[in-house]
Amino acid sequence: MPGLSLPPAVVDTTILIDMHVGGLLREFFRLPLRLFTADVLLAELQEPAGDLVARLGLESAELSGAQVAEAIGILGRQRQVSANDVFTLILARDRRGILLTGDRHLVRLSVEMGVEVHGTLWLLDEMVRQSIVTPVQAAQGLEKMCRRGSRLPPAECQTRLQRWRLEPPAGSEPAGG
Repeated sequence: MPGLSLPPAVVDTTILIDMHVGGLLREFFRLPLRLFTADVLLAELQEPAGDLVARLGLESAELSGAQVAEAIGILGRQRQVSANDVFTLILARDRRGILLTGDRHLVRLSVEMGVEVHGTLWLLDEMVRQSIVTPVQAAQGLEKMCRRGSRLPPAECQTRLQRWRLEPPAGSEPAGG
């Protein structure tokens, strides 16, 4: 739609891997977000392949020299995060967007820096809420992610799995109603 401005969201590899493993990568790109990642991260991405996610709509962004210098400074103080993690965080902050990550250290640093951050479970919730996937599809994807060793919080996963398995399909009448 001409004139439509989608909110920027910067994606790290944990999200792309979770969505790929869960069989929900194409659906992820249907969310009403303008998705970016650091060009170096996209170039290194293997599963899913960087060219695939680029074709699906992931845009790459190059960091300026000042942004790289800032990242190096942060990396000197924050040993638990990678350079690519910090690059995505700086991009999200500077684009006044959200950061999409499943890395707990990056989540903590994002909060400290005042950057809105969300993870895989939030994205699945949004995909169900916006009818991009059915609750059953979300549950099946989440089960695949958990089986493949995703580091999602087990209790929150179980809560969603139970809820999504019990939700009636959209448009169906409740029993007795």
